[in-house]
Amino acid sequence: MVLELHIWGPAFGLPSLDAQCLAAVYYFQKSLPAGAWSLIPSSNPHVSPLGELPALRDGNTWIAGFSNIVEYLRNTSNGDHDLDRSLDESQRADAIAFTSFLESRGQPLLDLSLYVSSDNYFASTRPALAEILLWPDSWFLPHLLRDKAKKRSEHLGLSSLDVDTAQDHQSEDVGLTAHIPKSLRKPRQTVSSLIGRNMQKNRFRLDAVTADFLDPLLEKLGEKNWLLADTVSSVDCLTIGYISLLQVPQLPQEWVKEALQKKYAKLGQWASAQTSRVLGSSHDAASLVKQKIGERNTSLELPWQSPPDRSSQQVLHSVLESCISSVPVIGNAYKASQISHLQGTGDLHQKKQSQLMMIQRRREIYVQALVTTLTTVGVVGVMFYRGLLHLPRPFPNQRGRTFGEAGSFLGLA
Repeated sequence: MVLELHIWGPAFGLPSLDAQCLAAVYYFQKSLPAGAWSLIPSSNPHVSPLGELPALRDGNTWIAGFSNIVEYLRNTSNGDHDLDRSLDESQRADAIAFTSFLESRGQPLLDLSLYVSSDNYFASTRPALAEILLWPDSWFLPHLLRDKAKKRSEHLGLSSLDVDTAQDHQSEDVGLTAHIPKSLRKPRQTVSSLIGRNMQKNRFRLDAVTADFLDPLLEKLGEKNWLLADTVSSVDCLTIGYISLLQVPQLPQEWVKEALQKKYAKLGQWASAQTSRVLGSSHDAASLVKQKIGERNTSLELPWQSPPDRSSQQVLHSVLESCISSVPVIGNAYKASQISHLQGTGDLHQKKQSQLMMIQRRREIYVQALVTTLTTVGVVGVMFYRGLLHLPRPFPNQRGRTFGEAGSFLGLA
């Protein structure tokens, strides 16, 4: 059976606008033979029960996340599709450490560059998302992705890159200086001046965060072709995924790209060469949309396959999912990303699959309950509107007959 790799769609000339999706595509290109897998730009995290991309589908089994996909291929192929099979114990320990390093340092830096920076987000990232997202995902997913990026990077203390946050702070300052005469106040800053001032103020901190991520990678690469061994490993794939998205997009604020072109030129050139050699030169979202549904385009450098059209039921399901996820209590219980990480061997994937089935069943119950409620309310409303149903009216109390004093004496009154 052909494996299906579902990812966020192409952007900036790259196969995906997500680093882990790029890493997964690179890994598949280096480990799997042609015809053994297809690449589907679903751009829909709910395509799998895990609610996360990249997602690998192998029959009825779903695996999400780069590290989990690598582990699954390792366990199901007897090492044939394992790029880390040649690593010794010390190198495997380094692989675990560098994977954690890339996710904890590289992802927040990428979040700052593509999402937190208002200049970069509205000029480049938001239009790129608009090209790959379908309705109704195009309404709420960009805001959701940006909110997640802000939370992942808030510990860096660079939230002022977001103009909205900076303007909130400016409004607070205005409230504190309300008692000062207007002639002595500083003129209110425009958005353009606010962006420029924030970039100048944060540039030293941005350079420090960039160096904190790129220095260890440059030192580890040295004069070698790969980071850990003489051959490509999963760490190389993940590194190329992050660096590609840090240096390829054309952004108004390109502090990371400038660093990769000057101070870390060797690292940037290495990632750029590997990207063009393995992932291809340019990938356009519009060309994939024009491709026939379900058709596999063999003329492309990657095994692209267009996702099928979404049915009206799937669209309604997506709308209801967004509504349910926004509810404070129910939304937390509904999120599929709360699956605990299971350790062990043997029946590892069977345990994960059982947990996925339970979560999927719970999600379906929520959606079905909401659909039933909305349908019932709609039908009852239409029946009232057409006069088929009426609210019960209280009958007036009829005054009983009186029989005077004789009736009172006989108990008839």
